[in-house]
Amino acid sequence: MQKTYWTRNFILILLGNALLFMVYNMQVPVLPLYGKHLGLSPAQIGIFVGAIMFASLVTRLFIPWFSAKFSKRGLLIGGILLYLVASVGYPLLSGFGLLVLLRLFNGLGHGLTTTYFATSAAAELPMGKIGEGMGYFGIGTMVTASLAPLLALGVVHRYGFTAFFLTCVLTLFAAMLTIVGTRRVTAPTPKSPTSAPVFDAQFLPQCGLVFVLGILMSGVMTFTPIYAQLRHLTGISGFFFVAAIAGVVIRPIVGRTFDRRGPRLLLLVSTVLLTIGMVLIALVDRNWVLLTAGVFYGVADGAIYPTLEAWIFKVTTLANRDTATGMFLNAYDLGMGLGAVILGWVVEAVAYQGMFWVLTAVSIVYIGVALALSRGTRSLGVD
Repeated sequence: MQKTYWTRNFILILLGNALLFMVYNMQVPVLPLYGKHLGLSPAQIGIFVGAIMFASLVTRLFIPWFSAKFSKRGLLIGGILLYLVASVGYPLLSGFGLLVLLRLFNGLGHGLTTTYFATSAAAELPMGKIGEGMGYFGIGTMVTASLAPLLALGVVHRYGFTAFFLTCVLTLFAAMLTIVGTRRVTAPTPKSPTSAPVFDAQFLPQCGLVFVLGILMSGVMTFTPIYAQLRHLTGISGFFFVAAIAGVVIRPIVGRTFDRRGPRLLLLVSTVLLTIGMVLIALVDRNWVLLTAGVFYGVADGAIYPTLEAWIFKVTTLANRDTATGMFLNAYDLGMGLGAVILGWVVEAVAYQGMFWVLTAVSIVYIGVALALSRGTRSLGVD
């Protein structure tokens, strides 16, 4: 029996995933500002930022085929290379159409890496420690995410956008080295390209909840930097920093609670906190309010996503784990992508504050939906 999941592979996978998401979270606050710098409208910024999610979604529809043809290690390296090429291209292009095309290209890499980092990490974990292990796996993401906005905005303000994209490239090289250092991400499992479906209705509750979460997160991550700028606030870096720190602190608690009690209690508390965070963002007029909103947002994000992820790993089997992961990540990315586009139109209709009030209303409904879909799941946390 496996005594610990702190193996060489798990640690390297955790680090590689953290570095990849550092680049992703560096780009989250900067790309909307980059789009504004290039003269894009709010709707165009939403399409530019959200395009990565649609490409990720399409990529994951072919996950069973990729899994049958290539090793997870090779797919991770290929995905990081696609991320690299896109990061090199951003400062070289200025036309809206070309930027969206490049963002779609970036999404191919994002779809591969996010899927296979998650499944590779889960493959290293004993079933009784899925919640705790994936919680620690997520901490790597949250730690780098806490540094990403500070580093990204600092580099942009001091050295410009070109230096920022160079920083992204160097970070991605480091991520690739971690995967090159793994001995074997998972044991090979022979199967035909059609042996694993790309859709399974049993995962709809988790996927539906993470889809709505993606919409909510896209509104915060895409438009809060611009909203804070319009409010003449200087604490946007601090907002993302405290949010990430709050997520780091809460993750081990979330993982242990899930393993003992299942998802229902965690979803109740975290969705209420998310709603409070949305109200504070909508009302923000001081930096301290923005930072307080970051704490609520960070705790909610640091609890909801890993709870849903652990829940879906708990109810799936090893044979259809790729299907479950692909559906889960596709649902989140579809929410992120549609959210960025639709909320860009909402901003043009009711302005930024009105958009955040819309998100507050969605968050209130989300509490009830999460409780309804998680009814009867307490026993999942008992081994």
